[in-house]
Amino acid sequence: MAAVSVEVADHVATIVFELRGARFDRDALDELAVAAAQVGSDTEQVYAVVVSSAGAGFAAGWSEAALNEPVVSGLAPVGAAFDAIAGIPQPVVAAVAGVVESAGLELALACDIRIAGESARFAMPETELGMVPRGGGTQRLPRAIGRAQAFRLLLAGETIDAAEALRIGLVSSVVADAELGTAANAVARTIASRGPIATRLAKEAVHRGSEVPLALGLRTELDLTMILQTTADRAEGVQAFIEKRPPQFENR
Repeated sequence: MAAVSVEVADHVATIVFELRGARFDRDALDELAVAAAQVGSDTEQVYAVVVSSAGAGFAAGWSEAALNEPVVSGLAPVGAAFDAIAGIPQPVVAAVAGVVESAGLELALACDIRIAGESARFAMPETELGMVPRGGGTQRLPRAIGRAQAFRLLLAGETIDAAEALRIGLVSSVVADAELGTAANAVARTIASRGPIATRLAKEAVHRGSEVPLALGLRTELDLTMILQTTADRAEGVQAFIEKRPPQFENR
């Protein structure tokens, strides 16, 4: 059975992964990268994405083989699958519960919005084993919550619960575990109901702007706004505002 499945309904793509031992091996990582490419390329049908686990927890980390896989020329690094998720142009919502450690946390960080179940526990324990996170954790974690909070997990190896993750901004909201899927899908459906070109460009503006000085980020925002002005959806949004009615976007 495939480790990763994709379903699309009402312009929302749901990527569900099922891991052996709750850990990512090379096969699961390769399938995840393929799924990311599939939904990311389908901007005609997919306006938002949900990433979730079929297991009781989100993910506990790497398989032994993946953990010991050397970094060699010609072989995609194990973290490349998470880069593929981060590179999806549509907004991506992660639904996380239970264990969210190591590679599991790195996958969640590759998503744009994180919704946590009350049982979620977050940790980045690599330094305890004399290792450094290899799936983007040292880069995306401080960008998400700041250096001071990131060092608690990266250097001291703290485990934090869902409430603390909400307090420091690691997740956007916390819900009962039984409501997690519904809550994540509700966020994705809300995103999908808005202008699909606008949400993609807004995401692009945030990601591109976070890597450059403010002046260049503001220029990026202006450039993308100029692109958006050439679309029919932007004209429809303005007309709908004038006529005081809901807009009917056509993704063009």
